[in-house]
Amino acid sequence: EALQAENPDIYAWITIPGTNVDYPILQREGDNGYYLNHSVDGAGSIAGAIFTEDYNSKDFTDPNTIIYGHNMNDGSMFADIAGYTQETYWREHPIIQCDSLTRQREYEVMAVLQFKDSEQAAQDYYSVPCDEMNFTEYISRLADAALYDTGIQAVWGDQILALSTCSRQDSDSRILVIARKTGL
Repeated sequence: EALQAENPDIYAWITIPGTNVDYPILQREGDNGYYLNHSVDGAGSIAGAIFTEDYNSKDFTDPNTIIYGHNMNDGSMFADIAGYTQETYWREHPIIQCDSLTRQREYEVMAVLQFKDSEQAAQDYYSVPCDEMNFTEYISRLADAALYDTGIQAVWGDQILALSTCSRQDSDSRILVIARKTGL
């Protein structure tokens, strides 16, 4: 509540235990790119902030909530997300916590992708499936493109959390960590 008093765009908090990912999540109505280059306090910042676009609901009830953050060289923001390209890192950090004022949520990482940024990739991996058929096709595309098999699958009705950042290997590459909501 204190953070929301400072900036009403703050609506949740993301933590990945054992990593440096421990940040507020923001959403700016009508300006999806604002937090690409603005910090939590609204100041101009190359690091930006952790944010969702305004088509995602703030109550995490969408079939797929996509959270964006920069992969900073100093290890901040979503830099630790790059670790998920290695299966051993996933085994050490399988859970993502995402809490709002009213509810704690836990997600288990089910797929990790690394790909070249393109219109086709955006269509394939950043979609928000709106029905069972599209959701099933989306999950299948994720499984086919995953860097390794986690053994975790999602079915229609499951809520998905996707963490997106760029790869430092190549400015045109993206890393996408997909997690399924658990019972918590």
